[in-house]
Parts: sequence; structure tokens; C-alpha cells
Amino acid sequence: MITRDTSGVGRVLGRGLVVASLLALGACSSSRGRPDAPLVQGVVASVSATDNTFGPLDKTVANGTTVEWKNEGRTGHAIQPVDATDWGVEESQFGPDATYQHRFTKPGTYRYYCPLHGTAKNGMVGTVVVTG
Repeated sequence: MITRDTSGVGRVLGRGLVVASLLALGACSSSRGRPDAPLVQGVVASVSATDNTFGPLDKTVANGTTVEWKNEGRTGHAIQPVDATDWGVEESQFGPDATYQHRFTKPGTYRYYCPLHGTAKNGMVGTVVVTG
């Protein structure tokens, strides 16, 4: 014999389970790479470019941080991203005492180098890791 729940309790419980499942799935998702990941405002992190090195080599920042590189060396440098073309600065604009800024608005790992003093893998290299 088959009985039917006519009180509506089964439907309410079923809908509750569906909603709870959707909320749990949302809690497990990551904001990594999402354009709507929270952005910090007004935060500037510094990296120095000295003679043949960036300091620090690896910089970890929150999503939305502006990184400012300052040429504290005696010669010109460049900042060339390894895997992008939408940021960086040429030697002609990054001589001694010059600064360059870029705001990172997407979580990820951004490798860069100075092509005058190294290659993408060796020499004057650095990394910005954006969390969020």
C-alpha cells in the first residue's frame, strides 16, 4: 500500500534540503580568479629595483593592492611580465629614482623580470602573488 503525505511537511523538508545543498556548494567555491573577488582599497606594497636584483624577490599582496617598484639602482631597469602584456615598464621610463605602479585586481601569481639584467627564468627576476 502506498501512502501520500498530504500535510505538506515532505515538500517543505525537501525544499529545505535543496536550499541547504545549494548553500553548502556555494561555501565550497573559491573566489580565485573571479572578477568579483573583494578588492582592497588604498594599499600600496613596495618593491625595490637595485643593481641586478628586485627586493623582495617574492611579494604576496591582497587582491586590489597597488605594487610600487622604485629604481634604487645606479642604472636603468625594466619590468617585463612573463605571461602578460597589460602591465610593465620600459627602461626609458624606469631610470634611477623612478617609480612604477600597477594595481593587481585578480588573484594569481605574476612573474616578471628585467630583460636588461636577466631572462624570464634567471637573473633579475621577481614574483607578485595576489591572494583573494
